[in-house]
Amino acid sequence: MYLRKLLALSSVLFSIVVAGAADFGPNLIVDPSFTKLGTLPASFSVRKENNTVVLCKKRTDSGEYTMVTVPLRKLIPGRLYQFGVRVKTADISAEFTEVCNVEFYDKKKFREAKVLHVGKGSRDWHEISMELTPGEGPFDSAHIVFFLQRGVSGSVCFSSPFVREIKPDLKRLERENAELDPAALPDALRPELEAMRSRYVERVLSEMPVDAAAGVEQYRHVEWNALRQLWKVAGEFEKVRPQVAVAPEFADVILGVATSAEKVLPRAASFRPLPPKVSLSAAQNERESFQLVVFPAGRDLRNVSVTVSNLVSADGKSGRNAFTIMPVGYVEVEPGTGADYVGFYPDPLMMHLNAVKTVKSGDAQSFWFRLAVPRSQAPGLYRGEATVSIDGKTAFRFPVEAQVYGFALPDRAMLPLAITYLLKEKHLKMWTDMLTDYYITPDNLYNLQFRQERADYYGPDFELLAKMKQDGTLNHFNLGYVDEALDDPKDNHGMKFQIDRIRPRYEKAKEFGLLDYAYIYGCDESSNLVNTDLTAKILKKEFPDVPLFTSAYDRGHGTTGQLPSWDWYCPLIPVYENTPSAVAEARRQGKQVWWYICCAPLKPYPNIFVDSPQIEIRLLMGAMTAKYRPDGFLYYETTNWRKHGNPQSLGEEVFTDWNPNSFGHVNGDGYWFYRGPDDIPLPSIRVEGFRDGLEDYAYHEILRGKVEAAKAAGRNSAWLTEAEEALRIPESLVKSLSEHTTDPFELLAWRQHMAELIEQAE
Repeated sequence: MYLRKLLALSSVLFSIVVAGAADFGPNLIVDPSFTKLGTLPASFSVRKENNTVVLCKKRTDSGEYTMVTVPLRKLIPGRLYQFGVRVKTADISAEFTEVCNVEFYDKKKFREAKVLHVGKGSRDWHEISMELTPGEGPFDSAHIVFFLQRGVSGSVCFSSPFVREIKPDLKRLERENAELDPAALPDALRPELEAMRSRYVERVLSEMPVDAAAGVEQYRHVEWNALRQLWKVAGEFEKVRPQVAVAPEFADVILGVATSAEKVLPRAASFRPLPPKVSLSAAQNERESFQLVVFPAGRDLRNVSVTVSNLVSADGKSGRNAFTIMPVGYVEVEPGTGADYVGFYPDPLMMHLNAVKTVKSGDAQSFWFRLAVPRSQAPGLYRGEATVSIDGKTAFRFPVEAQVYGFALPDRAMLPLAITYLLKEKHLKMWTDMLTDYYITPDNLYNLQFRQERADYYGPDFELLAKMKQDGTLNHFNLGYVDEALDDPKDNHGMKFQIDRIRPRYEKAKEFGLLDYAYIYGCDESSNLVNTDLTAKILKKEFPDVPLFTSAYDRGHGTTGQLPSWDWYCPLIPVYENTPSAVAEARRQGKQVWWYICCAPLKPYPNIFVDSPQIEIRLLMGAMTAKYRPDGFLYYETTNWRKHGNPQSLGEEVFTDWNPNSFGHVNGDGYWFYRGPDDIPLPSIRVEGFRDGLEDYAYHEILRGKVEAAKAAGRNSAWLTEAEEALRIPESLVKSLSEHTTDPFELLAWRQHMAELIEQAE
């Protein structure tokens, strides 16, 4: 009865509701009590504990691997589910250990899995859980798998597993809907915003299950929250419109802004109204950005472009156009990373376009304003004016100002980096300036062959690297990849071939004076630790002055005797976070411990996926790096577009047909750039966030240097006390790698406070 009443409302909107405001459907696991398992595989057992049946898995032999599978009832694509289980662990030997997953199959072929993890050591009963949304892609069955990750010893017990649909809180939705007062909207905007609600209602009703008892279909809470926000923005922008509007015929257009630490979804857009003036601050030799959002609420707009005048100082003498304005392009994601929204996401920066041909009514089109402050720019306040033109007419003008600080950021990232650029050699010189602008040295973790022999797996270009060293932009580079040594003493345990490949590069690096920047990478994510360590022992004899670098699975980072012969270790970020004593001991022994991300980890950890919040990569490279102090950051590929039939280049349409699903249903993994016409490089907003984070880290390290200098000089001042406090990353900003702020203004306030302290330093 209540459902029917709600559906009868004239403007009803349904959404996924945040945790704490939702109901749950029945448990969809066929046998959650473990009473119908039959004969159990080796190392599994069933017992009763507190009148509850528990399933236990114990492993002492690292080579043994068995699992228990329990079927699931039908899951519906697009709906939101909660997946979890109670666990008790004992003597788990590794952090971030996989113990349970939901696996999806289509015609008996594996499609994807959603995985739950436990931590190292022992812990009494507790719940582990996650939210998941089955994708629109084909799957005809799903089941739960209980296991203990390969190579990990210890035991884990399972109790009361569940997979249940999360249903909207209809009363909350009714209440929120009633708050959307059409009378608060300007006349020119009201019809279209009301129409948006109606269209949404029609879609909801057409897709609503006939039997209400079967559950209410899930709708994207992102869309609902965006519409509620748009309602507010429409009213607030009217206060500014008289100051910025030039042509009265665009009264049905809303202008808004967003920071560079946000993603403005074009069809579920959240942004703020345009303020009376847009203000930025930046150091010398820094890039800083904001987004202008153009939202038509009445008709399609043609040929929308944005320009900015020269920025002029207060004395009126220093004029310069320091902004690059790039229309934001959009790619349509597939489910896979646990994101709250599936659809078009902003990512490519269409710097080859001067205008957006069409902005459809109800779509939010972002324009990325990137300020590039020269190293030589005098500090002070600079002002200019931005102009929005629509179909050849000047529609809006608004002021823009930039505060330039009196200190400069370095040309090279203050954090060591090892980042792969994997294109053919002919693209290298074309792309080098773009890569350098984002602190990236052209590198290849996996190169095995000379570029003379195979152009698509080139080795280091030593002339280019020498030029970068001269310019002060060079970071680290790889002399060559090595596989695990083979048990073949006749051929130096299978290493002779690889050593012979690396030797000429080693000599070339010496000739160019580049050895201080070189490393040898190998045994990528290897679990064969015996042969991995043998590899390092052999290489050390041949190249004693080159660091040996690996991401092999040694959670002791060379300190427990499993992998002692390497120099640099690189775990995933959750492993780094959860092994602080091993990290400290490795450094005490003269080792380095870096960290990395790739197609993992997923939520709640930060990553650089297309459908990850934009703030995540900035926090990871900035505040999180400052808090956890890794010795460097590794990323495996930035130009890998895989096999999805992607176009060779992006064209003139901002809604592209680019498939971002680059690897295992992970959107954007392995690529940070796009190809434009004639193979010109196009950045993404994600790589913008990567650079922003490194610049935040530079602020922190510059301030750290000022503090250390003050201490060395014996100064004791209020400034020093405040500066030392500012170096400690507040928990409100970053509590852990999986708990951090989502508020860009908290991040920007932290950055500004550091800048002010740097400028106040003696």
